[in-house]
Amino acid sequence: MIKKIAVVSLIVLLASFIYVVAVPKPIASAAAPVQMYIDPPSIVNQTYVAGTTFNVTVKIANIPPDPGLVGVEFNVTWDPAILKGVVLQDVLFHQVTPSDQWSNIWALKNIVANNSVSYAYTFQDIGAAEDGGYAPINGSYTVANIGLKVVGVGKCPLHFYVSKLGDPLGNAITHDTIDGFFDNTVPLPPPPAALLSVDPAKIVNSNLTSGTTFSVNINITNATNLGGLEFKLGFNSSVLNALTVNAGGIAFTTTRTQIDNSTGFILFNASSVPPINVTGIAAVVQFTVLVNGTKNSPLHLYDVTLVDGDGNALPFNTADGSFSNLKIIPGDVNGDGVVDIYDAIAAANAFGSTPSSPNWNPAADLNGDGQVDIFDIIIIGMNFGQKA
Repeated sequence: MIKKIAVVSLIVLLASFIYVVAVPKPIASAAAPVQMYIDPPSIVNQTYVAGTTFNVTVKIANIPPDPGLVGVEFNVTWDPAILKGVVLQDVLFHQVTPSDQWSNIWALKNIVANNSVSYAYTFQDIGAAEDGGYAPINGSYTVANIGLKVVGVGKCPLHFYVSKLGDPLGNAITHDTIDGFFDNTVPLPPPPAALLSVDPAKIVNSNLTSGTTFSVNINITNATNLGGLEFKLGFNSSVLNALTVNAGGIAFTTTRTQIDNSTGFILFNASSVPPINVTGIAAVVQFTVLVNGTKNSPLHLYDVTLVDGDGNALPFNTADGSFSNLKIIPGDVNGDGVVDIYDAIAAANAFGSTPSSPNWNPAADLNGDGQVDIFDIIIIGMNFGQKA
């Protein structure tokens, strides 16, 4: 019986050992990093003009309870042409220390200068602070307030030139420091919208018969800080085929082109390093005509992208073109090969205009005298219903 009990006890003991060995211990989660940082981390405000005063705070986060914190030293600097130090106020040691024990707070440094503040605080009697229960310090706190005055315009960091945290044994507590940033510059206005356009805008020439070739330019106007552009030019592939696509007079660093005569488009991609301010010919496209005067073809700019040197989108407008080799009929304002109500409406919309008028349409000036008047309307009336 005694032997049986001993065997059972041995089995239980062995099972317990196996359980202890087999069951994994929980893995402790990584401690949050200790930090000293400026709050707010960034001040960007153009209304902070000369004479404006404001505060930032120096904060600490995630001080561990063991060994804890008993001393802090820092020096924060900035550009004295932009900011000036006004005041430095301790918060941490006056917050954790009972008011009747404030005499135990040791302010080694509390210095305010035009370009910096210097702070160093601990306890005169660390043992008394520990006995009083207010040391060592752990957790997250505001350490100090810094008062600043704006004296100029610009951007500058609020930089930790010195950053020290000490434990009760006089050892450094490893930590990260995170600088602040100040900016009161006035943002630059956005660049004006560039214009990407087909030149000439309108090709109407009945002599461009099947097998003949012609070229159009893709112009770019008022591009500012242009780092790159891409566009497609669509056309009617039953009327035209593209032969070549080449860079124009702009000295791009790289260019890439593609011709798709099945779908009816060309692609042009170019970049410039460094970016450029430019007005000029971005690309030249040569076409061959497939048919005689039976159809028109738009020359349509689409999928356009313009970016600056940092890859940010630039504003732009586009102006399309068109091609027609239909026989010209007097009174055909819109160039579709027939004089009809659409031509009459186009002329009516431009009636009374000259080249300086907002509703000017040079195609409606059928007699070429610099104005759209009754004589142009008579030409439409005389040829109304005529077809190419």
